[in-house]
Amino acid sequence: MDFNNDDILDIIVGDRDGFINFFRGTATSTLTTMPDITAGGVAIDVGANSAPVVADWNEDGLLDLVIGSETGTIRLYLNSGTPTAHSFTTFSLLQSSGTSISIYRGCPQVVDLDGDGKKDLIVGDDNGKIAFYANTGTNAAPAFSGYEFLRSGGVDIDLYYGARLWVNDWDENGQPDLLISDYEGWVYLYLGSTVGVEEGTWGLVSPETGILISGSPTSGTFQVDLSLETATEVTGRIYSSEGRLVSTTEHGPLSGGQHTLSYDLDGNSPGVYFVTMTAGSAIMDGRVVLLP
Repeated sequence: MDFNNDDILDIIVGDRDGFINFFRGTATSTLTTMPDITAGGVAIDVGANSAPVVADWNEDGLLDLVIGSETGTIRLYLNSGTPTAHSFTTFSLLQSSGTSISIYRGCPQVVDLDGDGKKDLIVGDDNGKIAFYANTGTNAAPAFSGYEFLRSGGVDIDLYYGARLWVNDWDENGQPDLLISDYEGWVYLYLGSTVGVEEGTWGLVSPETGILISGSPTSGTFQVDLSLETATEVTGRIYSSEGRLVSTTEHGPLSGGQHTLSYDLDGNSPGVYFVTMTAGSAIMDGRVVLLP
């Protein structure tokens, strides 16, 4: 991920001692070891087994830090600096139903897992399971009220010990997939699929069509083909793979029928971007690849 907004990929990683290491990418495809990330001028130290993930938590265009730890609490450091010069000060603890989340040696990820347009929290458990906290708040102010364990084949995913995870669209079908490692060093792939759709989810959108993205991979511009059954307000949002909101386009009320909407990613870093279209109460997702 591009942590310092210089269009070059970097690496942010936690370590056994609880610090957050920053390896800055260079134009020569090498990595430069930078000082550990600080808050209030002091290196962030969660005690042991830090597990950081970078995401724009409050949708202000700046990358924030969500960090799991040995103790089980999950810290949130909001960025008060700039896209190129981060500034972290104090932290808050993520909560669920008013109580601090506690998952021993938790490994968090921030992603819209249920496709409702709001970032959720999923956490790898030291006992080998994956806790899913659905966002009951908004995308800019996430809130949580309990969790459920992610399941595969009708049973809880359970790798016995030390689940560490990453979310990505492995098979490029528009669904988030899970890569999970365990204490023994094995890496497991769980392919995501839509197993249940709430009645009326598509709302004013034709279930036969939904959205179709054309022009991907792209060097800048691409199109979204949208089919509406009746007139409705339509909003298009584009997110980076780190969860940063890149753009919001209010299309206003569109008539029923077929529409082709154009977008431009020119000036953004190469990589995968996620497109979320909101039409009335319906939310549809797709992805686009931006070439160098």
